[in-house]
Amino acid sequence: MRILADVNVPNAYVSALRGDGHGVTYSRNVERLGPTATDVEIVEHAEREDVAVLSTDVKDFSGRDVGAPVFVAPQDMTGDEVRAAISRIESMAFDPADADPIWLSSL
Repeated sequence: MRILADVNVPNAYVSALRGDGHGVTYSRNVERLGPTATDVEIVEHAEREDVAVLSTDVKDFSGRDVGAPVFVAPQDMTGDEVRAAISRIESMAFDPADADPIWLSSL
């Protein structure tokens, strides 16, 4: 899975997901976004590039009509917990882009 990590996502989450073979990029490292990208810009990029968004704050993306999967991983999760939750999502028979933001801590 290709994932765009919001600027506030801990390195441990990104490292764990990359260790499982996911293509994870921080939004701050995307030239057209940078470290000051707005939530709207992040969503538009995710939709255009067909990637999921990973954030630690549901307020950033709730209430928006988002055409990309949005995964929320609270700061108190470990990298392994985030990795395991994404793995469970991949095994489910639904399109996460059709759901509201998905709390990884509940999986």
